[in-house]
Amino acid sequence: MNYLGIYSTACDKDFQNRCRVAMWRAAQEITGQDPTLEGHAMKIDWAERVLREEVKITDRQLALQVLRSTGIAQDPTGTPDQDVQAQVDAVINSIIAIG
Repeated sequence: MNYLGIYSTACDKDFQNRCRVAMWRAAQEITGQDPTLEGHAMKIDWAERVLREEVKITDRQLALQVLRSTGIAQDPTGTPDQDVQAQVDAVINSIIAIG
């Protein structure tokens, strides 16, 4: 998919909603992690903001992070939810850095 196609997909509300649910699930997972893990305090702060819907990251920014996966970018509507989740998990540090 070319850049225009990626941007168009990142603006698609259905795709954004799938990414948002994956981010919410990632936040839930973080709240149950071992508090002695490196960077845990920052991750917990972010996860709690996600669960309160107080994050700074926009739906489009989140979708663009997910679309960094070439496999997802090639077939975003056909990509299973678990692949979207795996990509969110893979780029979670970038997502947290955005806010």
